[in-house]
Amino acid sequence: MLLKSYKKEIFRPECNPSFQSLHCIAHLDQDVSEALPYLNAVLGGFEYLKDPPAVTFRVQGKIITVHPREIAINALKDEEEAEKILEWLKREINGSIPFG
Repeated sequence: MLLKSYKKEIFRPECNPSFQSLHCIAHLDQDVSEALPYLNAVLGGFEYLKDPPAVTFRVQGKIITVHPREIAINALKDEEEAEKILEWLKREINGSIPFG
């Protein structure tokens, strides 16, 4: 398993604290660099950077960026939505590398 755990930070955008949407930064306890090319290919990233490594997606009006030790998500309605997206990404990341 590549990604075992993370700590999430939920906050309102600093540029405009009156916005109703939330942002989430998940601080990953493991490095998921190996999964970034897979996520880009399989999930259809619209921006992929090799140095520093990161892949960005647009999913249902949200921008999601995965870095080796961090996942950033914008435009969330609540913490529950953040958790659902993070758990989905965790499954995708852990399914990206064959173990055996």
